[in-house]
Amino acid sequence: MTDSRPQDINDGQGLDGGGQRLPPPGDPADVLGKQSLVALRAPAVRRLLALRARGGLTRQHVRLAGECLGASERTVWRWLAEASQSPAAAAHPGARHTGRFEITAEIRVLLAYWHGNASAVHRQLMERAAAEVGGPPAQTSGASMSVPPDIVAVPGGAALSQVPLLDPVPSLSTFLRALRRDLTAGECAGLATGPEAARTHDVFGKRPASWRNYAWETDHVQAPLLVDADGDLVRPWITWFIDTATKVITGTAVTPGHPSRASVLAALRAAVVRDEPYGPAGGVPELVRMDRGRDFLSATVTTALGAMGVTVKDLPAYSPHLKGTVESLNRAADRMLFAALPGYTAGPTGPRSERRGRSAGAVPALSFQDFTAEVLAWTNWWNTEHRPKALSGRTPLQAWQADPTPVTDIRAADLWAFTLEDDGRP
Repeated sequence: MTDSRPQDINDGQGLDGGGQRLPPPGDPADVLGKQSLVALRAPAVRRLLALRARGGLTRQHVRLAGECLGASERTVWRWLAEASQSPAAAAHPGARHTGRFEITAEIRVLLAYWHGNASAVHRQLMERAAAEVGGPPAQTSGASMSVPPDIVAVPGGAALSQVPLLDPVPSLSTFLRALRRDLTAGECAGLATGPEAARTHDVFGKRPASWRNYAWETDHVQAPLLVDADGDLVRPWITWFIDTATKVITGTAVTPGHPSRASVLAALRAAVVRDEPYGPAGGVPELVRMDRGRDFLSATVTTALGAMGVTVKDLPAYSPHLKGTVESLNRAADRMLFAALPGYTAGPTGPRSERRGRSAGAVPALSFQDFTAEVLAWTNWWNTEHRPKALSGRTPLQAWQADPTPVTDIRAADLWAFTLEDDGRP
């Protein structure tokens, strides 16, 4: 039976009062949001089911509902078919089925044995299922896959019982889709390469906001360029201290050779003294974070810091994220300073070999004195003109001067005694 009541001639036709077709609506998700569209699915499907029960459901109704819900006409027809078979499907149209394949803990262990090789894991899952039934290999949705007669052993000498028995075994496309859905990029990198690769994808929490001279960080960085030091082409090193709260570089030392405790002491003295030509930022910090380099943890450096009452925080090995402020400074110097200087020998893939790169005579190398002047000028620019995003439009020096925290100073004459190395003789 059909509904004998009069119906509006425009019902479901998408026409205005003059008989003209209405323009298609815009993206509903931009107007209502995805959560609202999902909530509107059930009322829309119930309305369409009611129209079907009355015999008044047309294709235009389904198309219009799909346009308003941000779904295709075919998807709406599928919702109606599922709702006709199950009341639960009518209450939550388009909801994911709970029976979908997911990556279990046993499969994660198998992925670790295979170093993240998804195809090898899937092949072994099929072989395990075929060996259990003693018949032909498990069939997947699609073409059948042949399995070698000998079951591939689990890497590392693990027993075959480590391979979980799945019934049924999902297809390779389903297995790969589950991997992309259930495993993070860090987990995939860790399975393939190791924990160091996984750590590059980790998100680390920020330390709470502090005040000036609460914590400094120090590090060495080698400039990827060649400079002329008394006729020899060398790669210079920079040692600097940076205040973590205000991002101001407090002290810098440049050396033509590999840095030592002497360069650390020189940078420390430049960081603490605030008289000309140093300062105005500086003073005595409460703690200094450094890596486990022999020069940083030498008795001379730790004694000098201890004499000034500074806490030394030696960080664990392979943990650059624990001193992210100075590591960010190293990266900024490479991109903003070193890359603009002649003799730069690094590229998108890192430093190039001196022999395989451009020859030393192709570009005149800076003298070591000129390179030092460039570094000090860039350091001054960083402190007085650069405006890091974390400082809300202020320069590091402005942030340091705006901090009301008292500064502890040490006289330059006393600092000489703190930074002298004892030769052990009376």
